[in-house]
Amino acid sequence: MDYVFSNRTKKITLGTAIIGLVLFLLAAFTDNADYGTLHHGLNQRIWSNILINGFFFFAISLSMLFFMTLHNVSESSWTIVFKRVFEAMISVLPYMALVVVIVLAAGHFFHAHHLYHWMDSEAVAHDHLLSHKAPFFGKAFYWARQVFFVGSFIAFAVYFRKKSLQEDVEAGTKIHKKNITMSAIFLVIFGYGSSVIAWDWIMSIDAHWFSTLFGWYVFAGMWLTGIVFATVLIYFLKGKGHLTEAKKGHMHDMGKWMFALSFLWTYLFFSQFMLIWYADIPEEVTYYIARIEDYKGIWFGMMLVNFALPMLFLMDSDAKMNKGIVVTIGAIIFLFHWFDVYTMVTPGTMKQFGQFGFLEIGMFLFFLGSFVFLVLKSLASRPLVVKNHPYLEESKHIHG
Repeated sequence: MDYVFSNRTKKITLGTAIIGLVLFLLAAFTDNADYGTLHHGLNQRIWSNILINGFFFFAISLSMLFFMTLHNVSESSWTIVFKRVFEAMISVLPYMALVVVIVLAAGHFFHAHHLYHWMDSEAVAHDHLLSHKAPFFGKAFYWARQVFFVGSFIAFAVYFRKKSLQEDVEAGTKIHKKNITMSAIFLVIFGYGSSVIAWDWIMSIDAHWFSTLFGWYVFAGMWLTGIVFATVLIYFLKGKGHLTEAKKGHMHDMGKWMFALSFLWTYLFFSQFMLIWYADIPEEVTYYIARIEDYKGIWFGMMLVNFALPMLFLMDSDAKMNKGIVVTIGAIIFLFHWFDVYTMVTPGTMKQFGQFGFLEIGMFLFFLGSFVFLVLKSLASRPLVVKNHPYLEESKHIHG
């Protein structure tokens, strides 16, 4: 039975987006926050939130493209029964990529904001370190990187979705074998590209700071958030009577991924923080001082929740198959990983004058409602379970 995007679900998702947009507009037009000496405070805050949400939801789509190709290369079969869920999430990748590219272009070509200090040529001219990094951030090289990596991600997303539908019609292993080769090529590009976009889009906000672990840290967060969203969506579909092929064992595996990736993220968080904080080198530790001193509650809350909840509630094997536990903990992890992106962006763009209020809530709800709407719309546009995949029958019976 294929998924039908009901009018009720459309109203809920679009309603969430509209409520978010209204909250955002009301907050923006009635803004009376104190931005101190920050240049163009409200404008900076709005663009910061567009970047936060654009990147957050882009990362979710990209992580599922990575996860799907990883299974192609390893010829793993257990995810095939809900492969279309991954494909639906991947379908939103071009829209979220466009949001981030608009933010970058608005700052680089039109000086609509000052999120990235290195985009100001006058500031670079008077800053020795930024002058030293100028060749890396030169417009030609910078935009060549964006076009290559973002363009590659979108091209592969379109390719794999197209081939998936083609495989529904054509039996045999020809498409499957071609997908393995293309997945291997994608993973090489992704291996470099995921770090490059983390440097270019997020780390370069704090242009004087760098970390060799930052790309991996961002990657772990995006992968975990993607798994959480996919797991909750699969449970949603099963609750509607769909994906009956996905047994308890399949959901247990998704729960294990959620648990494991939470600890991968925690490990990388601690590794990056501990080494920098212990070394106490001024140009490195300033990144954490800004977050601990000016965003203490959000920063420590984000770290503790994203570590403690999975450890306390998902360690037990049975808990990983408990829909109520997994969906509840997953939703909280999802929200607090949004705060992870918030703390990566806001201290650098807003300095000590960052806010969290209806503007941030509204923007998040707008993107969340829009993202879910687009995913469900894509999900309803094709059969919910793939056909003719060589490992489909194995996937159906792998967990009994």
